[in-house]
Amino acid sequence: MASTSPPAAAWFSTAGWREKEGHHTAFATAGGATTIIPESTHLPPYVARKAAAIEWVGPAGGVACQALSERAAQRYWGAVEGGGQHRLRYGVPTMSWRLPTRIEIQPGCLATAGASVRAAAAGSKALLVVDPGLAATPWPDRLAASLRAAGLTVDIDDGIEPNPRTTTAERLAARAREGGADLVVALGGGSALDAAKAAAMLATNPRPVVELAGAERYSEAPLPFVACPTTCGTGSEVTWVAVLTDAAAGRKISVKGHGMFPRLALVDPDALSTLPPRLVAWTGMDALTHAVEAATCRAANPVSTVLAERAVELLMRELPRAVADPAADAPARSAVALASTVAGMAFGNADVAAVHCLSEAIGGLLDLPHGLLNAVLLVPVLRSQGEAVEASLAGLARAAGIGEAGSHGAAEAFLDRVEALAGGLAIPSFSALGIDPAHHPAIAREAAANGSNPSCARTMDEAAYRELLASLG
Repeated sequence: MASTSPPAAAWFSTAGWREKEGHHTAFATAGGATTIIPESTHLPPYVARKAAAIEWVGPAGGVACQALSERAAQRYWGAVEGGGQHRLRYGVPTMSWRLPTRIEIQPGCLATAGASVRAAAAGSKALLVVDPGLAATPWPDRLAASLRAAGLTVDIDDGIEPNPRTTTAERLAARAREGGADLVVALGGGSALDAAKAAAMLATNPRPVVELAGAERYSEAPLPFVACPTTCGTGSEVTWVAVLTDAAAGRKISVKGHGMFPRLALVDPDALSTLPPRLVAWTGMDALTHAVEAATCRAANPVSTVLAERAVELLMRELPRAVADPAADAPARSAVALASTVAGMAFGNADVAAVHCLSEAIGGLLDLPHGLLNAVLLVPVLRSQGEAVEASLAGLARAAGIGEAGSHGAAEAFLDRVEALAGGLAIPSFSALGIDPAHHPAIAREAAANGSNPSCARTMDEAAYRELLASLG
């Protein structure tokens, strides 16, 4: 049976939380003996997982040892001398939340976009960046007509490639400057939105975009930007980041800043009616990845987790229906469009993790579709994170209505359900992508260097990524 006090003098080598039947109990290990902190039982799960600390208080009242919650469980602290008592300290961690974007989610809102754009962003001349895959659909003409009816001059550019290049964003920025645009609007998937978002920033900061990679590297306020997603996966309509491919270096870069949040997001679920089912599946799984990583990464916070859980619940239930008949199933379209935006809100104020670190590294090097890569990688990467994500996955399982008892059982049941979902949507295996193992070292290097890598629940370095890639086949 576990002791109720540690040895008189010992190093605390491990500390963390144990879960049994929904109850979380703090423990610390010192000199081979496990100490249970009785007062910690029945703590709220979020507090137990993310916010608590165990202190050993010496006879004179001074804190001789502190072991933080599971996120820092492997730290070593000073020796404990003499008698004393346990004291549990916990509280909700400090956090900040930002979302200056006005969001309209409504079927048919592209047809009335002009009035909304006028209300949200001052301007008279818009550069409208359009995904070329929309050429045979009514959406570009419908949006442009509404903008013009509201008194805006519209210049349309549809020269966007998947995994948009840094050179494309720079070209769009030059077009905006030369044409006198004072507003940028984007219509399409993540590629169109990210390229246009970066262009809105570069239009007022005319420098090579690679020099501005990172956070808040620009000096002048970007042009107002309006995002109109036509897939159910990007989330870019509610984030401050644009991801671009530096083709010369074979890698992706992220450019971000508070001024890069869209002024307005117009989410029209009807736009999904013309999306091929295969792309509904890929982008929907991308949104699921956003939600799951937002909830399981180290940067998770109470608000992002609540949003992530709602997105997971919607996608697990409605994505198969949306894929089966996107043209006819309006309720399913609305559900997955909402889930995609909510998942974007979640990761935009938390982070992503190892799945995205790998998918961005592979996409930058080999130009494979981002949504497909996330769909392929989601389950195997989460399984590789082991106990570090168990409690968080158990919370997602409960949100999705998966009623297994205990963190381990619930986490495994959740991953099994996601794996079955991916299989039902014809998501291929990693080996089916045909990635040459010779690329593994470069992929691992870029994944480890990704700005989101520190947010991984399990510490990941190049060697860990190489090992993971080798296990994928």
